[in-house]
Amino acid sequence: MDPIERFFQAGLKLSHLRLLTMFDSLGQIRLVAEKLNVTQPAISKQLAELEAGLGVPVLTRAGNRLFFTPVGEALMKRAREVFHQLEQARFEVDALTSGISGKISVGAVATVMPVFAPELVVELKKHAPHVNVSFYEATSDRLFPMLAAGALDFVLSRTGPPRADTAAFASHAVLNDPIVVVCGREHPLAGRRTIGASDLAGLPWILPPREAPTFLSLQAWMHEHELEFPDGCVQSISLQANEAMIASYPFLALMPLAVARQGVHREKLVILPLEGTRFLETVQLFYNHSSANPVLPVALTCIELAEKRISSLLLA
Repeated sequence: MDPIERFFQAGLKLSHLRLLTMFDSLGQIRLVAEKLNVTQPAISKQLAELEAGLGVPVLTRAGNRLFFTPVGEALMKRAREVFHQLEQARFEVDALTSGISGKISVGAVATVMPVFAPELVVELKKHAPHVNVSFYEATSDRLFPMLAAGALDFVLSRTGPPRADTAAFASHAVLNDPIVVVCGREHPLAGRRTIGASDLAGLPWILPPREAPTFLSLQAWMHEHELEFPDGCVQSISLQANEAMIASYPFLALMPLAVARQGVHREKLVILPLEGTRFLETVQLFYNHSSANPVLPVALTCIELAEKRISSLLLA
């Protein structure tokens, strides 16, 4: 039997493949060792086992840095596929063995939905894969009556319900994700380290609806600095459309910090350093005290886990 074939059948371990994927992500043996809480010699020993079994190196040194050889690169890519398939298998096994089933309905305002929905779905699929999920995006004045009527199980909003309904809902803060002022990378203000309120005079905006709390917060800040919205502004609640418009015209706009940072990372947006323009910082979760939905407890856990994931990305 060919030595490589023999190694793949009897000697290759998942730990070998995991080392390659971790080195690809972290770039240094020291960091891999720290992540696994083992010594660097232990990592070097496993790499040596892998290379001895293959009969060729998987890493090569250039100066003070290590790089994948062509063999190492090929094996690392396949290793990523292996772990992806194992993760999918775990989801499928969970789906077959989990006894949790039912439906959860989540309402969220437009500045929260694109931040929270993807992470919440991932956590629900991990912990309750049988549960059906529906999302409803609207302004808070429409969401809270739906929550009171039982049409929604949760509402994620930056503002609370009318005072008369406050006692009807349990609530707590789930995320610190302020609304910030952004522009495109080609905007005249994009390259400036310091910006004053007067620099915004006469500049066009993409604005949320005039009854929205985000608009009212921005309007109050504008009035405080004796500024008015000029003619030629656009009204839109679509963050995806807003980013596209910002890229083609020198608009200013409002976006959640989590979304804005993604745009900055893609080199599409700039967050303007304007004092006092972090609006409606806290995202709150509201749900009905008297809900009999059996999915509610696991969904609350998933929301907490989603919040931790989003918070870690905001702090990165």
